Amino acid sequence: MASYNRQKQQLGDAIVQQQLDAPLGTTASLLGSNDPDEFIEGLGAVQALNSTRADALAEFGETSKELKNRRAQLKDRKDALDEAKQDADAKRAQIRKKYEAAKAQLARLDALEQKKFNDSDVDLDFDPKASGRAKTAINFALAQLGDPYVYGGTGPNSWDCSGLVMKAYAAAGVSLPRVVGPQMSAGKSVPFSALQPGDLVAYASMSHIGIYLGNGKVVHAPRPGKSVEITSLSGFSVAARVG
Repeated sequence: MASYNRQKQQLGDAIVQQQLDAPLGTTASLLGSNDPDEFIEGLGAVQALNSTRADALAEFGETSKELKNRRAQLKDRKDALDEAKQDADAKRAQIRKKYEAAKAQLARLDALEQKKFNDSDVDLDFDPKASGRAKTAINFALAQLGDPYVYGGTGPNSWDCSGLVMKAYAAAGVSLPRVVGPQMSAGKSVPFSALQPGDLVAYASMSHIGIYLGNGKVVHAPRPGKSVEITSLSGFSVAARVG
């Protein structure tokens, strides 16, 4: 934009100055000369001036075209951002609706049922048969049992599901992305029939993740209101091996 304004100003100044110096135009002034040498020299100067001005006009035209293209690109990007925001708002509204429905269902339970629903299982009655980095990651995750779930939590005293997985494997020297989908993509897909302790297990929607312990058990950070716990494989349907 600055280049466009500068070129526009220079061309405007040149046109104004030309009108001040030769109101009838440089060519008309030249034709009024009676000196042949002056006429020839002046003719060359006019040609040079016209060439310079043509170059400036061409440059200005290219700058103007580029500016127009950039404005079009910015408009396209703004339209795309507006559309993405609308999609995000719609998804947020859907999530909020599901949350309110789940909250209403929970409120209908009696106190004993609510306590059972919110209690986290932190007891493990077997030793996971893992070794190496998988063992280190499992040990780290198990050490966080009882820590509260906090959305966006990456420790040291609160966790969300992917934050726990990321830090557990970081303790084992394995760098994983921050969120569920990329974490699963960072590993090698394995069928549930071949699950080994230390494998990552996730929901098909990529909305939740945990670390497999063996014996059909998973350590994970479940949801708000609960703590890092041990659960079954129920709900988990895809697996990946890292490290």
